[in-house]
Amino acid sequence: MAGIVDFEEGWRLLATSLAKQRSIIDGSMSKSSSEDDNMQLYMYVLPSMRQINGETLLKGLVARWRNHKKIVISETRFFFYLDRYYISQKSLVPLEQLNLCSFRDQVYSELKDKITRTVVDMINDERDDKVIDRDLLKDVLDVYVQIGLGMECYEVDFENAFRESTRNYYSNKAQTLILECNGADSPEYMLKAVECLQAELERVSHYLHSSTEPKLMQDLQSELMITPVETHTEEAD
Repeated sequence: MAGIVDFEEGWRLLATSLAKQRSIIDGSMSKSSSEDDNMQLYMYVLPSMRQINGETLLKGLVARWRNHKKIVISETRFFFYLDRYYISQKSLVPLEQLNLCSFRDQVYSELKDKITRTVVDMINDERDDKVIDRDLLKDVLDVYVQIGLGMECYEVDFENAFRESTRNYYSNKAQTLILECNGADSPEYMLKAVECLQAELERVSHYLHSSTEPKLMQDLQSELMITPVETHTEEAD
């Protein structure tokens, strides 16, 4: 009969097992790899992401977030009894919520400004007729939604910066179109303005959250100096 393992030894074995499981899910080690060597790789996830930029950073975020969610599911199952009975009885934060928040607080919080700038820059590139990875943007913006409690991260960390950039972009765009079309009252200008609105609506449908649409339309109507009535009239034509 196996002897009783004391708390310190049991906790060490448990921590080692969980660290190995996390590293396997994260892809930084195989099941046959040395635990000591590869556990350290997992600890350097954030430092490695600090060194990358652009689409590479966005892809890294999406991949790490997906792996983290797998880890959360695995550990929630591992500690099912503890989570269901002890934690609930003590009115503590559920393990799943605590684990998700840990990624937000330790990884996302440090990188969010750089990630937001990259996303906004990509959207402006698309407005200038450059081809971008829309699926990647959709995955990144889903992280903003999933990582917060409600829509706070999406609205505060992304949407505010996106709307400011949008207003600046279309303020400059309006001035250019006014010169090209001989005035904001010309039919040519109205057609161009409505085309801009339709392009932004398409962006909402592809990768922005639906809650952004009314705010975005309000910003565009203000910067392009058109009213909702004029917009509907042009669309009907």
